[in-house]
Amino acid sequence: MENFHPPNIKLVIIVSYFLTLVPISLTSCGYQSCPAVKDGFLNVHLVPHSHDDMGWLKTVDQYYYGANNSIQMASVQYILDSVVEELVKDPSRRFIYVETGFFWRWWTNQDAQKQEVVKSLVESGRLEFINGGWSMNDEATAHYNEIIDQMSLGLRFLNDTFGDCARPKVAWQIDPFGHSREQASIFAQMGFDGLFFGRLDYQDKDNRKTKKNMEMIWSASPKNLGKRSWLFTSVLYNGYNPPDGFCWDVNCNDDPIMDDPKLIGYNVKEEVKKFINETKTWASAYNTNHVLMTMGSDFQFLAARTWYKNLDKLIKYVNSDDGNGYKINLLYSTPSCYLEEVYKTGLKLEMKRDDFFPYSSRSHSFWTGYFTSRPALKYFIHQTNNFLQVCKHFGANGASNQSILNKIFQLAEPMAVTQHHDAVSGTAKQHVTFDYAYRLSVGIKACEEVIANGIKNLISWDNNGDQREVERTLFGSRISPLANSNEIRLPNLSIGSSNDIQFCHQLNISSCTSSESMKNFFIHIYNPLVKVLRKTFIRVPLPSSSAWKVIGPDGETIPTQLVPLPEQVFSIPGRNSSAYFELVIPLEELQPLSIQTIQVSREQRNEIFKTSHRFHSSNFRRGSEIKFTNNKGLGFTLDGETGLIQTISRLSPSNEVPVTVELTQNFYYYIGMTGNNSGSDQQASGAYIFRPNGSIPVPVATKPVEYSVHRGDHVTEIHQKFSDWVSQVIRLYQDSDVIEFEYLIGPIPIEDGIGKEIVTKYSSDLVTRGIFYTDSNGREILKRERNVRPTWQYQMYEPVSGNYYPVNSRMILTEGNGLNGDSEKTLVLLNDRTQGGTSMNDGEMELMIHRRLLLDDAFGVGEALNETAFGEGLVIRGKHWLLLAGEGTGVPVSIHRPIAQEIYRKPILAFQKTSQSSEDPSTNEIESNFTYRMFPILDSNIAPTLPSNIHLLTYEKLSQSKHLLRLEHFYESGEDAVLSKKVVIPYEKLQQIFGFKRMKETTLGGNQWKDQSNRMNWNPKPDEHLTKYEVNSRISSLYKDGDAVIEFQTMEIKTFVLFY
Repeated sequence: MENFHPPNIKLVIIVSYFLTLVPISLTSCGYQSCPAVKDGFLNVHLVPHSHDDMGWLKTVDQYYYGANNSIQMASVQYILDSVVEELVKDPSRRFIYVETGFFWRWWTNQDAQKQEVVKSLVESGRLEFINGGWSMNDEATAHYNEIIDQMSLGLRFLNDTFGDCARPKVAWQIDPFGHSREQASIFAQMGFDGLFFGRLDYQDKDNRKTKKNMEMIWSASPKNLGKRSWLFTSVLYNGYNPPDGFCWDVNCNDDPIMDDPKLIGYNVKEEVKKFINETKTWASAYNTNHVLMTMGSDFQFLAARTWYKNLDKLIKYVNSDDGNGYKINLLYSTPSCYLEEVYKTGLKLEMKRDDFFPYSSRSHSFWTGYFTSRPALKYFIHQTNNFLQVCKHFGANGASNQSILNKIFQLAEPMAVTQHHDAVSGTAKQHVTFDYAYRLSVGIKACEEVIANGIKNLISWDNNGDQREVERTLFGSRISPLANSNEIRLPNLSIGSSNDIQFCHQLNISSCTSSESMKNFFIHIYNPLVKVLRKTFIRVPLPSSSAWKVIGPDGETIPTQLVPLPEQVFSIPGRNSSAYFELVIPLEELQPLSIQTIQVSREQRNEIFKTSHRFHSSNFRRGSEIKFTNNKGLGFTLDGETGLIQTISRLSPSNEVPVTVELTQNFYYYIGMTGNNSGSDQQASGAYIFRPNGSIPVPVATKPVEYSVHRGDHVTEIHQKFSDWVSQVIRLYQDSDVIEFEYLIGPIPIEDGIGKEIVTKYSSDLVTRGIFYTDSNGREILKRERNVRPTWQYQMYEPVSGNYYPVNSRMILTEGNGLNGDSEKTLVLLNDRTQGGTSMNDGEMELMIHRRLLLDDAFGVGEALNETAFGEGLVIRGKHWLLLAGEGTGVPVSIHRPIAQEIYRKPILAFQKTSQSSEDPSTNEIESNFTYRMFPILDSNIAPTLPSNIHLLTYEKLSQSKHLLRLEHFYESGEDAVLSKKVVIPYEKLQQIFGFKRMKETTLGGNQWKDQSNRMNWNPKPDEHLTKYEVNSRISSLYKDGDAVIEFQTMEIKTFVLFY
């Protein structure tokens, strides 16, 4: 994956997999264990905590063990040892813990006696788990599928280990650099009562403190889930740190409370007075007689005794007669106990409907650079998630055992770790980034074995070529006979070891050892979606332009197209490949959750493929216009003189004249601002911060773009060279609704001493009035307006970075008033990884695709974002897809929904050498007497049963008798006249497909039965935007045993445990 070759480190992971849903505990935990408060007093809820990054300056395991302390003094194992020891000394003490991935490491190393002690602390509410995810995930750059998975992994471990007493009641996102609305929606659907976070724009925070609006109801899905998505949200006063002067960790420099008057240094009165003043300041920003004080910070409580000893004294003296004159009551508490007391007051709260991006900590410090930082890692993580989901599908096979589940965990665990807000964000040190990549690579190898074994089990023949009756499905139920299925004729395939099946994880740089080294091989293609994929193209790297023959599903030769690779690809540092061409193979249909096998063989007789016809820019008259159109009426024109695209058009069947949009696309770079970071005006651009030196980017190309045109039956390609370090291929496939742009960037030159931030702009003539749209974690779409913040008067200091937003999967421009099925001309730009994006001019979409900077931005990482690989600056290769839709095009705007799903969950390819071993390819005759069916992992009824607006988000085995199933309605209300409607699926149909005996619905995290979830019901202040729909929104009914149907409203995710 894009030049990721981390150090060769060996890692052994011992795992267990889990889910046990248990009855609600009768012990005194949760809200029932909260300490008493005093009426008529200001109750100060002291919350001891430690914020433990799962990798940042050190790797996750260095942080756990306390290794490499020359970088940072931090050791999670000692923190947990120390906290447990101190909690047992006093039943009034409390501690919250967040990162389940660290706790899992610690827990598995404790003896039975220590585990019983910890269980008693959990059951009494003294040790409380907050948030509960494997990590505290980033909210800008993580995809919602990845967020749900990492949260579920942690929540299920807690549930399995401790039962309901460990189920978190509140979310705790204290360190991510901005907060997404989809994240809040996920928390609400997981059953959380509230959310606490630490970072928001400094202007927004100042405004909220002044108006005493630090707590609100966040309506996280106002037009879809409505009230079900409401979430109490509280902004912490001082980030997640203690009041100034009251940090008592071993690494802190504040004075302890010295309370022996006989000794020199007695300071009780001064400390009490100072603390009371701090308390009054904090409390002035909130509306009740309760205030939450975070007592802890990064990797604190390393020696918990120093904290608790001083906190005990502080509580004692503030609550004494002297302190009581101020009517302040200090108590050990937790965020959930604070929330419970606020809820009891009946407080009415203002509504929040947008998100908390972008985040700025001061006037010139916009944390928008990390939306793009480390683009190769971001891509690697997204692609690995697709591989993980496929691994889960195959691991759910009826014959799978605990060993297979352990292998899946070997990928699920590092995937959860990399969702951490300093991992996928790209804001960790370089050696930590290598560690993240290495962990993923280890997990990928484990899942390769699971998938390869699954392919072997599903495609099962004996050595004589006779098809065995296939009875293996994910559920152990028999696959229906050949009726209603396609037939395929292929040579005898003798499945030996699963080691014969290989995977190519560097197809994005056109490299595949399997296809480059074999002359006759099979490709097993798995469609991970629950929809039929029609007119799909796969690209296979090949070393020569010899004739290659491909046999497809109908036993006939598939007409293919061989295209040359751009010469710039050959120079990618570290690319060890003999491929100079790619074979474009069209596939008419890929059945849902099915394997389709094709054969590729090298021929020496007749040329049975078609090459691309190549034309250089010199073949075209300068100033001429070159037109390209596919068979669906999608087209574009190229300016023959500049070599740049100049229009995009779409001809619908009902119109004689195509809808045409003037559009140019080009590459630029912003010069990264330099500075010593001593003040806001000296802020440098770095891993977190995007601060360009000037608002007008510099064009990469200083002369007309060199280009060549390659036409063929399946795809037309324009190979463009903008400079020695920027090139691109524009592709127009037949039967496609999008134009593909594949860029190659790097090494970014820095010999001039200038850090550069690379952007591409798609500039059109659409009239957009400063409005554009971006997705929220790949799901709901949010409206953005240039230089505007919906909830406060924004004062602009950084005109570019202050308008940047995270673009996880798509960005949209429209001339219409909002996004709906009747929108006017609309452009949708989709991407293959999260990037920062904006619309600095009407009709323009700008995405940052790469960064290389020479200075640190002084927000902790301590390194310049100067990524290198193989001794050179990092080279990345990525894709954008451009869609023209809306009025007159015949293409609904809502089509961006299935296109985004197809990009994120694209087919997985597995390669296998055929049984034919002749060195002379001409002797490898294609046999025609061998027939087998496509091998669906699920029952063949799944395609007609699950509507096209329903997506299979998760399917995995939890134990031999339980599976977890998540289905989602992935359209928003009003997006499509048909697909934005309620969906009803008959229970019997689902049972027929999945073969379960019964099923029961859970909350989104899969850790609580849905019928036991009873969230707090908050009251909003009068709000002119609060509609009856939002308050009384259509919420589908809870599925109960015996119900005949399962209902899905727009944007609704339903999670079930299936029993076998």
